[in-house]
Amino acid sequence: MKDFLLIFRDTVENTQAYANLSPAELQADMEKWNAWMSGLAEQGKLVGGQPLLPDGTVIHGTARKTTDGPYIEGKDLVGGYLLIKAADMNDAVALSKGCPALETPEGTVEVREIMPV
Repeated sequence: MKDFLLIFRDTVENTQAYANLSPAELQADMEKWNAWMSGLAEQGKLVGGQPLLPDGTVIHGTARKTTDGPYIEGKDLVGGYLLIKAADMNDAVALSKGCPALETPEGTVEVREIMPV
């Protein structure tokens, strides 16, 4: 099995709208995520992961200049990540297609294989 990182992205607008969901809507969304992640865990393919807070800092180049986020000019925000195990890229992509982040037209899951070192 190989290790893969799933990076969840959505638009700034959707991220802001998510913050305004009712408690019942938030609970329903969390149940979808828990069901999907439980399914990965039952298959022995979930390694770990967490949602990310919207604020952050980016360090740029040799000058080590920092800028604060979130970034108004950005089209999307990274909302979280998962580490999974999969046989290959095709398997990792197939596993990611059940992700609740894909229930909005703008939601994306970036699948990246982790380079062994």
